[in-house]
Amino acid sequence: MTSYDTKKNGCFVTRTSAILITVLVAAVLVAAVLMAYYIPESTCDETSAPDPTDAPMPNPVYDPEPEEEFDGRLPDTLVPYHYLVKLRPYLDEAKDGEKWKTNEGEVTMYITCVKNTREIKVHHDKMEIHTWAVTDEDGKDVTVESKEIDAKYNWFIMHTAEDLQAGTNYSIKLTYTGTIDQSDVRGFYYSEYTEDGVTVPFAASHFEPTRARDAFPSFDEPQLKATFDTILVHRDMGVTYNRIALSNMPNYKNDTFEEDGDTWVEAHFNTTVKMSTYLNCYVFAEFICKEGVADKGYQFRTWSRPSVINATEYSLDVGIEQTKFFEDLFGIDYDLPKMDFVALTEFAPGAMENWGLVLYRESRMLYPIGDLDTPATKKGVAMIVGHELLHQWFGNYVTMEWWDHIWLNEGFASYFQHSAADHSEPQYDFFNQIFLEDETYSAMAVDQLGTSRPMVTPVGWYDDIRSLFDRISYEKGAAIIIMMKGFLGEELMLECFRNYLNEYLFDNAHTDDLWQSMTDTPGHDYNMKLIMDTWTLQMGFPVVSINRHTEDHTKATADQEHYLLYPFDEPQDDDYTNMGYKWYVPLSYTHQTEQNFDTPSMVWMNKDSADVPLGDIDEDHWYLANINQTAYIRVNYDLENWRRLAQQLITSFEVIPMRSRSHLLDDAFHLGRSLLLDHVIALELMEYLRHEDQYRPWDTVYNDYSYTITMLWRSSTYGMFESYLRYLISPSYDDLGWDFEYTYLEGNEIEYYRQLTTLRVACYFNHIECTNNATMLYHEWMENPDGEHPIDPNMRSSAYCSAVRHGGYVEWEFAYNRQFTDSDEGSRLRSALACSRDPYTLLRYMEESMDTSNGLSASSTIGYVRTASGLGYNLAWQFTMDNFDALQTRYGNGAYDIVWDFADGMNSDDELAGLNSFGAKYYDMPGEEAEKFYEAVDKATTNIQWVDRNMVAMKDFLSEVTSRM
Repeated sequence: MTSYDTKKNGCFVTRTSAILITVLVAAVLVAAVLMAYYIPESTCDETSAPDPTDAPMPNPVYDPEPEEEFDGRLPDTLVPYHYLVKLRPYLDEAKDGEKWKTNEGEVTMYITCVKNTREIKVHHDKMEIHTWAVTDEDGKDVTVESKEIDAKYNWFIMHTAEDLQAGTNYSIKLTYTGTIDQSDVRGFYYSEYTEDGVTVPFAASHFEPTRARDAFPSFDEPQLKATFDTILVHRDMGVTYNRIALSNMPNYKNDTFEEDGDTWVEAHFNTTVKMSTYLNCYVFAEFICKEGVADKGYQFRTWSRPSVINATEYSLDVGIEQTKFFEDLFGIDYDLPKMDFVALTEFAPGAMENWGLVLYRESRMLYPIGDLDTPATKKGVAMIVGHELLHQWFGNYVTMEWWDHIWLNEGFASYFQHSAADHSEPQYDFFNQIFLEDETYSAMAVDQLGTSRPMVTPVGWYDDIRSLFDRISYEKGAAIIIMMKGFLGEELMLECFRNYLNEYLFDNAHTDDLWQSMTDTPGHDYNMKLIMDTWTLQMGFPVVSINRHTEDHTKATADQEHYLLYPFDEPQDDDYTNMGYKWYVPLSYTHQTEQNFDTPSMVWMNKDSADVPLGDIDEDHWYLANINQTAYIRVNYDLENWRRLAQQLITSFEVIPMRSRSHLLDDAFHLGRSLLLDHVIALELMEYLRHEDQYRPWDTVYNDYSYTITMLWRSSTYGMFESYLRYLISPSYDDLGWDFEYTYLEGNEIEYYRQLTTLRVACYFNHIECTNNATMLYHEWMENPDGEHPIDPNMRSSAYCSAVRHGGYVEWEFAYNRQFTDSDEGSRLRSALACSRDPYTLLRYMEESMDTSNGLSASSTIGYVRTASGLGYNLAWQFTMDNFDALQTRYGNGAYDIVWDFADGMNSDDELAGLNSFGAKYYDMPGEEAEKFYEAVDKATTNIQWVDRNMVAMKDFLSEVTSRM
């Protein structure tokens, strides 16, 4: 019996019926929303929508402002050999008044005149020069008739009454006032941090590439090396501790004076070795240090805020150890009497190799501390310490002649950081497990585009120089070094490098100097310039296609062509050199009969095709090229050989080395995306992964399958793909699970990386135990959000997404509210909010982001939703179309980029038609955006071609393989 009043009028239902009706109503509402966003709007008037075939379309013609030619190199008339620099920055707002964040300076430049001249040009920026004087080597004043400032090239120019005489030394003394108020945290800059609730100021420098001129007038070009005497002036007391000053050399004397009731210190530093201006460094801070002694007896210290000083001990120990490693490796001692590492709360790059005073961002130097107590942080510190220490040889001892050749610094550091870290922490197995993803694949990701550049690229302007600090200089530089190791052998390559260092010690070099030193090294007959110019003077890399002869199975032919990720892409090389996009390729190979992976056969592809003699190989056996992926290439095979390799992996995957397994997977995914290979081959190669017990191959797949997901996730095939991945990852999940205690143990660190990849894959593809554990840990965090976080910091993004996807309103609302107040987790939470499977919630999220008062970025939010799921993609597209005018008001022409980003996932005629309709509606877009529009059309067209070529075969394969699971 119920408690309802039967006298009331109306329709009555049972509790069960009510629940069913509620569910049905909710389903209908959801369906309505989905239909509204999946199905394009239409009206009875079919002519109201613009027909792209008739309507005007965007015009990609535009006239970009040509970049002004750089003519700002210093003349070759004067060469500095010594500087005396005195700096007095004002750090204390309460005491310094109007002088706060200024820098009072004096500099004396000692120069040699090499050609008669009446013009003295020195660099200066962000300063006012008060006095100037020129004196000859006998102490006689040289009359300066006039001075001028060239702001374009940062020149302070003095015109003398008479010629400065070639072969004569002079001195130039300037006094000036500059600034340390640098918004970009570069040059000589002021910053502050909070310690125990107190704001503490500090000043530091970052001069690379051309910002020494911010701190003192100078001949600020890397080839103009000199020695430096430095005096740094500061108050002896800071806000909470004694204030110290650091520079490249030891502080040998402190003078003090009183001023306005404060004691000031003049800290004098020993004369530096001969070095470039950008390597000068200064720190004024209330820091304390830990100290050690290097093997050769020089002082080694780590500096930081007092509260984190204990977390600098690991970098201290590793730094001492790795310095000795490099000394032994190159046979050249570190030549300074001290080395300081400094951890800064604010520092623009991750670290900087200033000679004798290496600066780091705190998060890159401290271990273990808080969330930084992970094997990933340990690995990162070991690598970045190795990177900066290597620069003491490649960069400081031998410096590139001009910034065109910055890869001589950064490529070598990116390669040898793995050597140093492997020496300190061999359990990570850096060259087998880490190098490919960090260096080779990272470089290829940008170098496979027509917008890439050669490794040696002419530059002059500051922004252009800074643009060279990229993956081409760093990662591609490392990748071609490991390629040289492949054909020279490690010991011979190292001997070449030792000769190069010794030949240019304390000097400058360019890329040709390296090639000549290597060519001159006994033990080989390679013309290194001939070979390596093809890798440094043109963008990109080749795909080598190897096909077996049908008439003679013991022979094959290797052909090469420029590999481009997008079939429609073309090199944008009007400003660059190229060598016909052909390369000298050292192609190593072996086959199933011989299985010689240690000393494989090799043929050279001399900017052309090459015959590949396979030798004693059975007709039905596989062959494998680019052993351990030492050459910077992709490799394609005939389909029979691909399938034989896949079968070998299934039968006994250990036969093929781990790096070659990774290489096969990475090439198959990329070649499939480029329409050079049936994409089903990548899926067939993956089948063996159920038994893979190493990190590198699984991580390669994890980083490569996003395009496959995007192409499949709005089709029925995606469900089978998800099941396939769950099946493949399950043994690894059963082996590792969520318990990180084992993988945090010394010696197990590489297993930590495999565990992260395993959990990320398992949770993404909805492995039920993984998602349940992620949700449970998320709920623990919800219960105590300000306490100790229960989720490993490197798993939080994945866990948050899983919890939101499989949760409901409560989980989403917690993340939404928390992201406003939690600066550490905010970006992860904003991404996770898009993982919801509820269309109303996703729409609400995007609508909220349009409100400029709540701090959310609409462009980022739409991007999160677009990339989180197939549902999100469609909702985000329709939302963008409906709100484009508002987005344009907010972002200007930047709103178009929100639209173009969808092209990566468009793979149907209807979606291409929608993109064209957008182009027709906004046909008057700027020419630069019109160019991007047609690129987006090309991407969508290529994706449609990909679907036409691959979808049936992939569906058939997945149907068959999932039926066996």
